[in-house]
Amino acid sequence: MSMGLAALIAWLLTASIGGYMLRTWVARGGLRRQRATGEGVPPPVVFGHASAALAGLTVWISYLISGWRPLAWVGVALVCAAISLGICTVTLWTPYPVRPVPGPDGEREAGDGEVQPAGGRAGRHGAAAGAHDAAGAHDAAGAHDAAGAHDAAGAHDAFTVTDEMIASLLAEPVPVRRRRLHLLPLIPAVHGVGALSTFLLTVTAALLPVR
Repeated sequence: MSMGLAALIAWLLTASIGGYMLRTWVARGGLRRQRATGEGVPPPVVFGHASAALAGLTVWISYLISGWRPLAWVGVALVCAAISLGICTVTLWTPYPVRPVPGPDGEREAGDGEVQPAGGRAGRHGAAAGAHDAAGAHDAAGAHDAAGAHDAAGAHDAFTVTDEMIASLLAEPVPVRRRRLHLLPLIPAVHGVGALSTFLLTVTAALLPVR
């Protein structure tokens, strides 16, 4: 019966992790989102997985109390059903199919399905833009000479402000951000390892003679 108790402990730990995952999934709107959009894990798969695990746990406790061997194999069968539904849950939780990546900027779809570069539209306005640039070249040169004096007058002030900013940054050390460890993806992995351990322990306990 020691192997049966070990299986019971592993089963309880695995069921506790599964209950936490189910509560988190419902609390964060997973059930409501699935009903609204049809994406994600179907609720019958999720609740079927939890129901099989809890039913098998009840049967296994009954086997440990009574020592009747057929109850042990019923518990093993329910563990297999729970693991199968768990694998379906993980598979359906994976996003598929992958959404197509949109095309690069600067391309658009033509009416007949061909891709036409967006730069062709800009080429039609090249001549008009060149005439406008030629007309404003003389004005730009005069404005540049007028602004040069003002820039030279304010250059000293700009360097002074820059020196003050650098001094303030050197005086105050930059805080180092600590990287947070994301442990949430490990919860399903630990749950899966616990389920496999429970299966192995239940099969071993069912094969051993009852003392």
